[in-house]
Amino acid sequence: MTFNPTKPHDISPATTPQQHHEQAAEHFEQAAKSHKEVAKLVGVNDHTAAQPHVKAAHEHAAKAQDHVVEAAKKPAPVTK
Repeated sequence: MTFNPTKPHDISPATTPQQHHEQAAEHFEQAAKSHKEVAKLVGVNDHTAAQPHVKAAHEHAAKAQDHVVEAAKKPAPVTK
């Protein structure tokens, strides 16, 4: 199976590491939902119907990774 590259994800609304991690978590949750749907469809041998869900899962995982990378670039707040 090959994956097509995904279009760039707009991560600009998130400005803090916390916001990036929250959005990454939301994307991972969406990816998990898509994977569960893939599992159901593959379980009934409907691979054709599963393909869009595979693509959606891949796209959400890639978007989540974008947020994780961006969060790592942000300096941690200094606490005293």
